[in-house]
Amino acid sequence: MALDYVPALDGLRAVAIALVMVFHADVPFLPGANLGVDIFFVLSGFLIGRLLLAEYSAYGALNLKRFYRRRLWRLMPPLVVLVALYALIAPQIWPDYFFHLRDVFAVLLYLADIALVFGDGPQYMAHTWSLGIEERFYLLLPVLCLFLMRGVAGALVWRVFLLLAVLVTAWRFYWVYAAYSGTLYYRFDLRISGLLLGVAVAWVPPNLLPDLKRVSSLFLPLLILLLLLLILPDHGQAWRLGYGLTVVEILTVLSVLWVVQQPGCILSVVLGKSWLVFIGKISYGLYLFHYPVMQFIKAEYPWPVTIGVGVLVAFILAVLSWYLLEKPISVWRKSR
Repeated sequence: MALDYVPALDGLRAVAIALVMVFHADVPFLPGANLGVDIFFVLSGFLIGRLLLAEYSAYGALNLKRFYRRRLWRLMPPLVVLVALYALIAPQIWPDYFFHLRDVFAVLLYLADIALVFGDGPQYMAHTWSLGIEERFYLLLPVLCLFLMRGVAGALVWRVFLLLAVLVTAWRFYWVYAAYSGTLYYRFDLRISGLLLGVAVAWVPPNLLPDLKRVSSLFLPLLILLLLLLILPDHGQAWRLGYGLTVVEILTVLSVLWVVQQPGCILSVVLGKSWLVFIGKISYGLYLFHYPVMQFIKAEYPWPVTIGVGVLVAFILAVLSWYLLEKPISVWRKSR
């Protein structure tokens, strides 16, 4: 699949971050909006998979050092800013919480997910669990790709990733229905199915992909309806972790394929709106900054204030991070 920029994918990121923020604001009629994080996982797997495939197709090899360096410079600087602000402000507004320093190290070392599994996670930066999942996946993915490309025919690599995604999904269903607990939500081995599925789709030869170029425009309201059926009813956390997560991953793959194959389709037009694309571009900053801000606000105010003020503050911080940090670093990084 060609490595061209698709604005609608940033628009899809905007949808994902919007769902996550309304969930963390405790908006009462969107109990399943936390599934937005799984949209992020599929998108991340797909985009990283395309980058690795393009590099291997061009050079017949992967530069692991460059890959890890680029990931570090993309993800770490805004995270350092979050942690620095937290270290300065959090002890003042939560003086009775005695684990700020522990949480700072857990977040910086991408161990929040593991800490949460064992019940000692960062209370006011709990959202960084997903960063731990992604970072660990990024560490393993290029090595796994090299191993597979040397031991498996190149055209079959995607099948291995698809099989792994199916196995992780089956493994998750087993735990959800055999020994459910709230900590399953943060487990690496149960949450990487979307990342694996995204990589698999990125590596599938175009002629083997389902052809969505002639899909009716009625497909869009169907996608929206299915998403609403997932996030509006209170199915319960176990149901969302099993069935809901799986359906969201499939819906995300279908959406990605549709906008990539048909840039002029109605979904591309909707998600390609400039304001949505911009929100998608700054979604990493929005994700980082919104959670501790909303944790502070919702302790004193109802959810409409939390979502209004929380989004505004997070938006300002994310815009500053984008223009003063992320964008300049991206330009510098691409020049090396």
